[in-house]
This record gives sequence, C-alpha cells and structure tokens, in this order.
Amino acid sequence: MPPFWPFKRLKKKSMELDEESPEAIVYRKDEEVHSEKHAQSIERNEAAYKDALALFGGGDTTVTASANVADLYDGVTDTTASEPTSEWVHHTDGYHYEKNADGSFLPTPHVKQSDGSYVPYS
Repeated sequence: MPPFWPFKRLKKKSMELDEESPEAIVYRKDEEVHSEKHAQSIERNEAAYKDALALFGGGDTTVTASANVADLYDGVTDTTASEPTSEWVHHTDGYHYEKNADGSFLPTPHVKQSDGSYVPYS
C-alpha cells in the first residue's frame, strides 16, 4: 500500500482571457506602406533633429560629414617631449630589472647586451 499523502492536489484552472485579438495588418502588392503619418513622425522630423543638434552640438545646426583622422596623420610623432618613464637597475643576482617611475619593478629579468640594449632573459 502506498504511503499516506497529506496534501490535496489542486485542479488546474484554464487561463483564458476575455480579450479580442488585434486587427490584422494587411499589405497589398504595389501599395505604398509609408504613409504621411510616418513621414511626420519624430524620427523623420528635421526640425527636431536640428534643435537637438544645436542643444548638444554647441549651438551649430549645420550637418557636416566627419573627417577621416587617418588622412591627416603623417606618421611623425613628437618624441622630444617624452621622458624616460623607467630606469634599469642592476641586481646582485646578475640580471637587470626595469624600475617604473612610481618605484615598482617589473618581474622579468633582463640581460644587458654589448650595444647597451636590454633583452629579456630566456
């Protein structure tokens, strides 16, 4: 005999809504779907766009294409103003470590070459 079950099972109630279905939208071939209503909507209103452009664009209402910054770049950078941000410290273990401007060290040991450059130890 199965064990006694103290809980009653509820009958599931069907969930029906008393609501009419929306009217179907029918499109016909050779019929213009973009009506005057759509042309006057906020998305297509040029006056509202220019007002927003003037508000967020510094007051200028002219619309111009953006310039490609890569066309203005000639490949030359200003290297005279840069300062060395790190220095090399020779440690007692025989390797050189790069010390940052904030005083921290990079964990990779380097070996100094005969020409004065540093290469990571491998």
